Amino acid sequence: MTGLSRILANVLNLVLIIIAVYGAFAIFQSEKKRSKLIAGLVTLASIVALIFSYRSLGDKPVTLLPQIFQQFNPFFVVALTPVSMAVFGALAAKGKEPSAPRKIGIGMFIAALGFLIMVFGSLGLPTPDALKEGATFQRVTPNVLISTYLVLTFAELFLSPMGISFVSKVAPPKYKGMMMGLWFVATAIGNYMVSIIGMLWGGLPLWVLWSILIALCVISAVFIFSIMKKLENATKD
Repeated sequence: MTGLSRILANVLNLVLIIIAVYGAFAIFQSEKKRSKLIAGLVTLASIVALIFSYRSLGDKPVTLLPQIFQQFNPFFVVALTPVSMAVFGALAAKGKEPSAPRKIGIGMFIAALGFLIMVFGSLGLPTPDALKEGATFQRVTPNVLISTYLVLTFAELFLSPMGISFVSKVAPPKYKGMMMGLWFVATAIGNYMVSIIGMLWGGLPLWVLWSILIALCVISAVFIFSIMKKLENATKD
């Protein structure tokens, strides 16, 4: 299988999974029996196609590069969006939906759990500098990285849209556009500051690096909850 065909096969599999996820939700959300039947058939066809695609791989080894795992983040964004909407909708119907600031704080705790998975997956592994010197290493299942993307993407659904919503609510109408722009500037600065962890890459054990990120997420969440009343009052004014 060539590189292009492998990429196309991966894209097709992801599309089939997305169709299956949305089809499953449509089964429960549709009110008419005909709509439920169509959604069920579409879901079943997608699952059958996925099984056929998996069985067609055979016993041939498949080479996976680290870059290929980046596709899981946008995939989980699409797949988990209806899940998060269903959860928030159910909570809203009961009058228990968290406010936007509270969702952001919860999202930071969820992000900490995502990096915690990497901590457990990195225990006992040598530093990257040691690998360059020829140290032996053990292989880690790809499920560690996939699970981390899953949890971090769910945290992203709590953080990114909620942050934009919060800024639009509290910003004065005259400066709303500028405040929205500053939100994205802050996001860009945060993405750039991740390079600080990259500077530490190599000298410290891997589990220590992920622990630093866990500590930062927890500190941010604790700070948000410490001023929660002020933040929620600002959205009510």
